[in-house]
Amino acid sequence: MKEFIKNNKITYNLMSFTAFKTLLIFSLLLEAPRSYKDIEEYFANHDFIREKISIDTIRVYINSLKRAGCIITKTKRNEGSKFVLVSHPFELTINPEQIKALSKIYKTIAKTVDIHDLILLEKFLRKISDNMQNEDFAKNLNKISLLSGMDINLLENLFDCCAKKNQIVITYNSPRSGYTDMELICDKLGFENGKLYIYGTSIDFSQSTYLTVSRIVNIKEIKLHKTQNLDIDEIVVKYELRADVQELQLKDYEKLISVNNNKLLIEAKSSNKFLLKQRILSFGSQCTVLEPEDFRHELITTLKKMRAEY
Repeated sequence: MKEFIKNNKITYNLMSFTAFKTLLIFSLLLEAPRSYKDIEEYFANHDFIREKISIDTIRVYINSLKRAGCIITKTKRNEGSKFVLVSHPFELTINPEQIKALSKIYKTIAKTVDIHDLILLEKFLRKISDNMQNEDFAKNLNKISLLSGMDINLLENLFDCCAKKNQIVITYNSPRSGYTDMELICDKLGFENGKLYIYGTSIDFSQSTYLTVSRIVNIKEIKLHKTQNLDIDEIVVKYELRADVQELQLKDYEKLISVNNNKLLIEAKSSNKFLLKQRILSFGSQCTVLEPEDFRHELITTLKKMRAEY
C-alpha cells in the first residue's frame, strides 16, 4: 500500500499473482472455451505478466477455480482439448421484484437521456442479462427496451457517423423492395412515435430522408469525401394549426411564425415532400394548409384516396 501511495502505480510486488492469474483464466473461460495454448499465449502477451506459464501451473489455477465452486469440463482432443466453464457460483441473480424496479428505472431514464446515453444504458443492461441465468429478465428487457432487437455495435457506429456528418452506404431492408444499398449523408438519430430513425440527406434522391434504424442491416462503406453541390430543391409550406402552443413540439424543419389565441401559423421547409405530408396528416382535422397551392391540392388528393380506401 505504501508503494502504491508513493508511486501511484501497480507493480508486480503489489499483486497476488496467483489470485490474479486465476481470475484471468476465469475471465477467459467466461468469454469462450480455451485450450492450454490459448491461455499460454494470453499470459505471454498480457500487459502485467508477459511470461510463459507452464501447463502444470495452468492446471493448478483451473483446480483452484473448481475448488471455488466452478464446474469446468474439457472437450475431446479432436475438438481442441478446450476447458469449458459450465457454471460458476458468482452468477448474478435477480428476483421478480428487482426486475420490476429495473424496468421502472429504465423507462424513467429512457425518457430523458440522449441517444448516446441510451445506447450505453442498453449495453449495460444487456451485459447484465448475458451474465445471469434468468430468462424473465431477458424477456422483460426486450419488452421495454427502445432498442430491442437492434445491433448495439451498429447503433454506436451510426451515432458516430451522425456526429461526424459522414457520407455512408448502408444495406437497408426495405418493406417494399427488400435488401438494397442506399447512400446518405448522416445528420442525427432520433425517435418518432417510439421508433428510432436516422435523418440525413439521400444521395440517390437528392432530398432529405429518414430511415428506420431497425431495418438497417449494416454500414457497407464510409466515404472519404462527401458529395458536393447536391441539387436539392426545398419546398416551403405554411399551415395553420389549432393547438396549444405549450404542447406543440416543433421539428427541426418547422418555424412558428405567429400565435393568435390557439391558432398557430407554422412554416415548414424541407426537400422531402413525403415527410411534410406525413407531418401534416398527423395533425388530422386540426391542421389547414395555406400555401403553396399545388401542395395543398396534392394533399387533398391524397386525403380523397385515403377516404376511398377506407
